[in-house]
Amino acid sequence: MADPGTPRTSFAPWDRRELPGLFSVEETARRVGHYKWVEMKLFELMGGWVASVPELDIKLRLGTHCYHHAFHSELWHRRLPELREMNPERLTVPANPALEAFVQALAEPEGADLTIEKLVGLYRVLLPHMIAAYTYHRNSTSAITDAPTIRALEFCLDDDMEEWREGEMILQSLIRTPDEVARAARHQMMLANLMLEAGGVTGAGSVGSIETGGVPEATP
Repeated sequence: MADPGTPRTSFAPWDRRELPGLFSVEETARRVGHYKWVEMKLFELMGGWVASVPELDIKLRLGTHCYHHAFHSELWHRRLPELREMNPERLTVPANPALEAFVQALAEPEGADLTIEKLVGLYRVLLPHMIAAYTYHRNSTSAITDAPTIRALEFCLDDDMEEWREGEMILQSLIRTPDEVARAARHQMMLANLMLEAGGVTGAGSVGSIETGGVPEATP
């Protein structure tokens, strides 16, 4: 018979979660603000592309994916006040000027004949970086103290993984010649270099740091 005077442990015997995560409240709020900014830009960009791309099947997919990013932006907007950041607009900023330059370059292909370039930037550069940053955040935060952020991350990851798969299938159906392979590769390399300079969607440490054992460096 259990002794009623014996104090219970904080968690059930089968629960081996750790209480602290890698991020402070301030670091989480900083990252969430960057996520919101990128998601807003994606919504705006993809909404414009829905009107400009000539391929009907791609319009339909972009329209669905555009809605995903509007939803993600709203998720992060609601999360900021819960993180004691009562002025969400203050943190809704790009991680650094290099990321802002990346988004500008992502939006540059405007011609009706540049669908390949549009989709390469989105599905082969930005979305993989978003998935990596979201996955790192999900794996690094506490399921106990930051469960609402994890829930938002899971929503975003579910949508982004679906988009990544569908986007790659569309690209493979569009790229039919060696010249188109070269076009896609050139554009992907240019954007990948800009993202490298930015350090990822939340700046340096977007997916951790090998030098610091995965713990993000302090933001000045």
